[in-house]
Amino acid sequence: METDKELMSKVKVTWSCPSNIAIVKYWGKKGNQLPCNSSLSLTLSNSYTTVEAELSEKTSDEPVQLSYFFDGEINEKFGQRVAKFLVDNREFFPFLGEKAITIHSSNSFPHSAGIASSASAFGAISLALLDIAYILQGTDKDEQFYNKASYLARLGSGSASRSMFPGFALWGENDNVKNTSNEHAIAISDVHPVFHNMKDAILIVEDEPKKVSSSVGHSLMNNHPYAEQRFQQANERTAELVEILKTGNMDAFIRLCESEALTLHAMMMTSMDYYLLVKPGTITAIERLMEFRKESNVPVCFTLDAGPNVHVLYPKAYEAQVEAFINNELRDTYKKVIFDQEGVGPTKMN
Repeated sequence: METDKELMSKVKVTWSCPSNIAIVKYWGKKGNQLPCNSSLSLTLSNSYTTVEAELSEKTSDEPVQLSYFFDGEINEKFGQRVAKFLVDNREFFPFLGEKAITIHSSNSFPHSAGIASSASAFGAISLALLDIAYILQGTDKDEQFYNKASYLARLGSGSASRSMFPGFALWGENDNVKNTSNEHAIAISDVHPVFHNMKDAILIVEDEPKKVSSSVGHSLMNNHPYAEQRFQQANERTAELVEILKTGNMDAFIRLCESEALTLHAMMMTSMDYYLLVKPGTITAIERLMEFRKESNVPVCFTLDAGPNVHVLYPKAYEAQVEAFINNELRDTYKKVIFDQEGVGPTKMN
């Protein structure tokens, strides 16, 4: 029979975790990675991070001995962020006191692609380490496994909390939506068929790292003149979006989705240390998309992340028309396009 030490030396797991795009935006945080308002997102399919985590013998007396590789090469910068995450939360991973850990990470999407790579990365890391903890404890993964993973992922990247669930996911306490929590996200399961299999074409308008990080952007909400009104608005819109998803009101979805995108950037532009992340290509793409929708009656809309790139959302039934429009009429507004869609959530590879 294997000893605990022998079992530890053989543990290796691989998980993939998708990114997500928020429809109602999370902007502003408090305490230990808690949101100032609730948010609701669409989990993606083709934009994901894969993480392989393996234990080995410790060769130092560090609290956590981590080797972090990205695309086969040591990544010191992100590795330091991951190491801090592990040290801060090592009570969840007691095996890190006895074993070194090596993490190999890779993304299905290119660098600086306007996709939330920290969300998918911390999602995959949290899943892999929690899985190892369950294996070593001899515990079967129950329905709470993904809630726990969501809780842990949140501590690394707030948006990562929502990537644990398929389709639409909600994070943050909301008085008008049952079972919501600041600690972890929940799945939104009551969704009208019109919103099944939603598509997301990501227009990469600019592929350089953005000049203001999301962490700095969140912090600028602390003294923002419109912060309280924004937090109230976002909570109201989250509850409204839950009802929209239930009833299938596509026109209401489009209005809310686009208003949320513009509101996010309005918060940036009206911060005390104001800044502007949209580019000329962003504006041109949005204007042409709105005109196309008006002329064609195709239910397509845009949203934005905290950067210049445009997410074009549309039902799968209109895939051919929208993608022809993107390839022909928007081609001069972006450097590349990533065609993605609603996803099924994380996957254990082995």
